[in-house]
Amino acid sequence: MMKLPKKFVNHLLSLYQDMGYDQGSAKEELKSLVDFMNSLPKEILLYRIIHLENKKILDTKKLGSHYSYDKENLLNSHYGRSSVSFLNQDGQTVLVTVKVDKKQIDLVETLSNNILYPHEMEITLKDYGHGVTILDIENI
Repeated sequence: MMKLPKKFVNHLLSLYQDMGYDQGSAKEELKSLVDFMNSLPKEILLYRIIHLENKKILDTKKLGSHYSYDKENLLNSHYGRSSVSFLNQDGQTVLVTVKVDKKQIDLVETLSNNILYPHEMEITLKDYGHGVTILDIENI
């Protein structure tokens, strides 16, 4: 079970309040988000879109920190804004699927990002994604 460091609770609640939530609603939303994080299985699949000039330059040791647990949402948000088509004009874009242990999640950053950008459904990993298990890299 993930535990939220107490020193960050006030910071996270203030993010909700900055978004227009009253204190009671902010506490309920934060509890709901922490409960969701705790409900994740020990190992989870995550997805990341990366633009490359050349697939051979992909650093598979450190793929990055920002992932989504919802593949369809991730693809739709990038295709919906035509960013994949635009990026592919100067290289290629890949969808990376990884498996991670829940312990690799940076809980405070994940909660902060989900409060500020709830539509992104983001999971932020510690150490720039070092130690993930790559399951697939596909061109999109």
